[in-house]
Amino acid sequence: MKNNIIKYLGLSIFSFVLLSGCSLDAENPNNLLEESLDIRAFGPMVNGLETTVVRAYGNILAPYSVASDEMVWIGSRDAWNQLNLGNVDNINNEFVDAAFPYVSEARYWADDVISRGVEFSSSNAFTATNRADLVRAYMYGAVIYMVIADMFDDFVIGSAKTEGSAPVGAANMGGLYDTAIGYIDAGLALNSGLTGELKALKARALFSKGVWGKTNPVDTASPLVSSASAASLASEALIALGVTFSVDLVTSASAPGTIGGLDIAGEVNDRNEMRLSDAYVISEDDAFPGPSAGTKDAASTIFLNDPIDNVADPALFKHVKAFTDGYLDPDYPVASAREMHLILAENALASGNSAEFTTHINNLRAMDDLTPYSGQMDATDLLLHSRRVNLFLQGRRLADHYRFASPSEYWIDSSVAVTKPGTFFPITIGEVQSNENVD
Repeated sequence: MKNNIIKYLGLSIFSFVLLSGCSLDAENPNNLLEESLDIRAFGPMVNGLETTVVRAYGNILAPYSVASDEMVWIGSRDAWNQLNLGNVDNINNEFVDAAFPYVSEARYWADDVISRGVEFSSSNAFTATNRADLVRAYMYGAVIYMVIADMFDDFVIGSAKTEGSAPVGAANMGGLYDTAIGYIDAGLALNSGLTGELKALKARALFSKGVWGKTNPVDTASPLVSSASAASLASEALIALGVTFSVDLVTSASAPGTIGGLDIAGEVNDRNEMRLSDAYVISEDDAFPGPSAGTKDAASTIFLNDPIDNVADPALFKHVKAFTDGYLDPDYPVASAREMHLILAENALASGNSAEFTTHINNLRAMDDLTPYSGQMDATDLLLHSRRVNLFLQGRRLADHYRFASPSEYWIDSSVAVTKPGTFFPITIGEVQSNENVD
């Protein structure tokens, strides 16, 4: 079962003045002001929120992934290489800085649309369709708050478009997961048809907050996350959505607003500024795998083997194939059955329940017809490998590098990723220069 939570409908507002023997000081009856928006515009507003979240995610996922070992720089722009080498804290990095406004826009619009939806909900004109749209808005808002908390060391959460706000503060970034969870809970309270998806996202938010706690500061002595509440919700999501579901953000050639300027698909599958790294795939040339990867099989595509069966990892192949076959318009998983199994397995392992770990990790392995685990290797090592291949290009790898003391092979010894593990993206120069509250 696949759940695509982004169904871009698009909103175009055309204002025009027909100059045919009329005075230039005539009022334009087609001019729509923001303060004039009412409940009739709420559906298109939520559709616009969908677009901004997809665009933000695709653009910030590119620098995040190349800062990990998932991608390697092969192009002409050195700022990509600096990320590849582990220099993730530079406020002047042009690609993190280019993505920052998209992420800020999506966060602002999520809060604004949700606020308007809550206001509209008190109206007698608020329909079941409006309620479903509000649930979607809560869901998209939760996604962007999780992405920010996953990928940034600090951020600015402002309530006004024209007034600068102070940064959240590095110590308070974990609280963004609480905002995401609050939005999800509000969506669940509306009893829409997205209950399973919301439970999956809440499981991810609760667990991601636990991962954040293991990287702020880094705790390599005790890297495993125990979260009974996340595990319980993961089980509920699997029951509700089935054992193969994926909740995806969807880009589309028919909706170019979902793409942005430097999204991961364009940079890898088209421009070849980076490619999927040799740690994961077999490279025939610098640009491989590209759009033609879909014609290949796992043995000729995948370098990283399953540690028990010693075959090209089939879970990794599925993710590589989906990403490369998507070319400029891939789907971006933000919660999935695979991740639910991983949450259940890690919670069990962190709690010292090896039998339950075995059950859940084998439920995951069964998805790819792999040999069941029965103690053939260290359980934590198997968990790390399983996260690596099942969450490939999903914005999780950098945190795992840090908490499991498993650095990228591309990081240099002098990089901040090595000298100050636990470092993620900063507030970038564009915000620094435009916001007097940022030092």
